[in-house]
Amino acid sequence: MERQVVIPKDVRKRHGLERDTDLVLTEEGNALGLRKKADIEKVLRNLSYPLLRAAEKSLAELWENPEDDAWKGA
Repeated sequence: MERQVVIPKDVRKRHGLERDTDLVLTEEGNALGLRKKADIEKVLRNLSYPLLRAAEKSLAELWENPEDDAWKGA
């Protein structure tokens, strides 16, 4: 469900908020915060990238294992 929040013009200008800028309401302890959705997505990508690389490496090692003959003759 979308809600509208009025952000003063000077604050929008300082933070580069345009009409189509998506914001996400976050809860940080006892405080609420607004963050640009694009900024949060970037942080999540940066956090998950090492995990994705490790998973790719592990799967490649499994798939490229010459001793694994589970798929032969299938």
